[in-house]
Order: sequence, then structure tokens, then C-alpha cells
Amino acid sequence: MMTHSDETPATVAASACPVCGARAAAGSLFCAACGAFLTTEDGRRTKKRETRTALANGHSGDVPGDYSLVQLLGEVAHLQRDLLKQFRQGQAVQARQFSRALEAQALQLDKALAHAAGQVEASEQRLLLWQRWAAGIAAGCVFVIVLATQLV
Repeated sequence: MMTHSDETPATVAASACPVCGARAAAGSLFCAACGAFLTTEDGRRTKKRETRTALANGHSGDVPGDYSLVQLLGEVAHLQRDLLKQFRQGQAVQARQFSRALEAQALQLDKALAHAAGQVEASEQRLLLWQRWAAGIAAGCVFVIVLATQLV
């Protein structure tokens, strides 16, 4: 049995939010649209979570009004620790993924540079071959010209 008269157990049928007027599901403590506390038909706040939490912890229905706040703050702190732990794990995973991505990019860059170096070397060899061929043709032309001038 509850001793606080300003809060009652949540036996509220589906009703409207007192702040935004959105329809609230039966037994809800908060408005799903705006997050405001829902009230019973006589205007008092519901006490469903407080009673449920107290009963789950082995307490009777006579629970001080601050108990649910302390319990809620404890749950929030626990969730924050879990979120921080997950965040740090996520950071470690992201760091490993980033490292692997950098390694993959470095490998691709090495392959691209090796391919480009091979193409440059092949181009240089073709250029040298072309220069030798052109020099041979020029020497042949000079020889033909010299020979033609001496014969005439």
C-alpha cells in the first residue's frame, strides 16, 4: 500500500498528454511525443515505474518518493558507463579499421607506383630505340649524300 497521496499507482486508461495533447498508451508514464509526465484522471502523476522497481527489488508498496529518483539515477549512471565502454570499444574498432584501411591504401599506392615506374622504364627504352633508329637513318642519309656528291 502506498503512503504518498500526491502519486497513485498507474491504472490509467489510454488518455491524452496534458502538455501536447497526443494520445498516450494505457499505463504510460511519459508522453511518447513530447516526453512530459502523464497524469491520472484526478491530475496526479502516475507511479507505475516506482512501484514496479520497488517490488522487483523486494520492497513492499510503501516506497519513499525519492527511491525511484535514486534508482533512476543509478540506472542512468550504469547506462552511461555502458555507453562509454561501448564508445571506447567502438573507438578501438574504428582505429583498427582505419589502420587496415591505411595499410590497404599504402599497398594499392605501391602497386600503382610500381606499375607507373614500369611504364616509365618501357617508355624510356622505346625513346632510346627511337633515337638510335633516327641516328642510324640520319647517318645513312649523310652517307648517301656524300656518296652521291662524290659520284657526280
